[in-house]
Amino acid sequence: MKRTISLLLALAALLGLLAGCKMENPEPMEGDAPDKSDAAPEDKTDPQPAAGEKDAEQYLNVLLSAEPSVLDVARFLGIVDRNLFANLKEPLTRIKDGEVTGAGAESWEISDDGLTYTFHLRENHWSDGQKVTAQDYVTALQRQCDPANAFAFTSDYADIKNFDAIAKGEADASSLGATAPDENTLVIELERVNVSLLSSTEFFPDRADIAQQHGDTLGTEAEKTPCCGPFLLKAWTHNSSLELAKNENYWDAENVSLEKVTYHIIPDENAQLASLENGSLDYLGVSTPEYVTKFQGRDDMSEMMISAGRTIMVLFNCEDPVFSNQKVRMAFSLALDRDALAEVITNGTATPAYSLVPPDCNVGDLNFRENADEPLEAVRAASSDPKALLIEGMKELGLGEDPSKLTVKFAWGATTAAARTYSELYQQIWQEELGCNVELEFNDNATHMSNVNGGGYQMASFSWGANYEPQFQLSRWANKMGGQSRWKNEEYVSLVSQASQTLDEKERLELYAKAEKLLIEDAAIAPVYFTASRRFYYNYVCGLTGNTFDTTGLAPIYTSGR
Repeated sequence: MKRTISLLLALAALLGLLAGCKMENPEPMEGDAPDKSDAAPEDKTDPQPAAGEKDAEQYLNVLLSAEPSVLDVARFLGIVDRNLFANLKEPLTRIKDGEVTGAGAESWEISDDGLTYTFHLRENHWSDGQKVTAQDYVTALQRQCDPANAFAFTSDYADIKNFDAIAKGEADASSLGATAPDENTLVIELERVNVSLLSSTEFFPDRADIAQQHGDTLGTEAEKTPCCGPFLLKAWTHNSSLELAKNENYWDAENVSLEKVTYHIIPDENAQLASLENGSLDYLGVSTPEYVTKFQGRDDMSEMMISAGRTIMVLFNCEDPVFSNQKVRMAFSLALDRDALAEVITNGTATPAYSLVPPDCNVGDLNFRENADEPLEAVRAASSDPKALLIEGMKELGLGEDPSKLTVKFAWGATTAAARTYSELYQQIWQEELGCNVELEFNDNATHMSNVNGGGYQMASFSWGANYEPQFQLSRWANKMGGQSRWKNEEYVSLVSQASQTLDEKERLELYAKAEKLLIEDAAIAPVYFTASRRFYYNYVCGLTGNTFDTTGLAPIYTSGR
């Protein structure tokens, strides 16, 4: 009761502090799945009404919450970059209305053993008029597995023959399972079957000549960013805006209505809300109660509920001297009041998470969460005293049994006032519940990502976006490094690998569930909540996607009646 009263007082104070803040994406968006902030499950949102005639002048103003790290498919670091690739590059396939559809590839065949994919390319062109060839897709994969590029997402492509070995410096680049028999045919060979390959992995093309020309500056300026997607990058004013223009050479240009898109880089939540209110942005995810009420009262705006298919979590560095102990990790996980965090940080739009995989994911036709319990629920029921668990772990580490003498650090990938306030709530919960000392560390998202990828942290705020199949999220920890948590578990790796090769949906789901249970029960991560928000958009904005996992970018959007 004492703790509850204390926490309620803290929440009341924080709600007062946050009254003017937008809370769409309070956590750094470190996952490499497509950003789901522009998508909503069809069964959770009303469809947009039919629009009238398209406006003669087609342009859009949208939010970019942070400066891109680098627009190079072999060196990018996070979701901001990948979201831009969806508009600037043409992947082999895209997900449209929840289904894998041809994009750069018009068609493809999969061999009977599931190990060879043969793609037949469309007629598409780069911004300089040069034809996009199969070799461009090979080049991208070669650069992504090149150890010199330190590609952050090698696990996404680990099933490709020798990709992982090349990335580790254990095999020659010439042995990569990606070849171009001719300019219109791409062959990708796998080491093992991956039934969710095309629903969980994006294959973007790259230009070898341009990469060689610009070296480490590739993707750092508009003129150094080759494009072959629906849009071209015309201008990049760093930390301010990116300007996109329609690519008239794009293979599906006739179905792209927007002539111009301006991404406004606005890290501050209050500034984001003001930009929507004054019409500088055409749509935005909004969670702040006073603005929700305000925008709901406007006749020129509509509202769409959005499920982001993203899991906010705390990462534990399992190689750290303190967090190498499972009991210590679990104590910090169990101490979190997920209901309070979801309520305060998202104003109740998020759902408390006791698992990694969000409710949106499916295995074939089976919804994953409807068929798999959330593992942390059972752990919570069996462990009612996180502080006692922490003391047990400290004793095992030879750190004594006085939590007040333990100091740990929690890293956050943002430096805004709201980020500091949110992190202080985590800090207060841990200190009150466990009796230890928690120091906070703040860095911009790129530095935070670099620290996390390099293991330079103890605890870190983090998030991973999901794809249609759970394999995408679960594979984060299914490699020799143990993912960003440095959590090494051979049984887990085996389960994820076996699941990715299992055709039977029920059996595959059971394997995924067993793997998730291991990850959560060993506390490699502490899931906190599944994100969601409300999107408010001006009534003239049409064509917003209605599926959580769509990767169509901005191409389907147009305006009518601006």
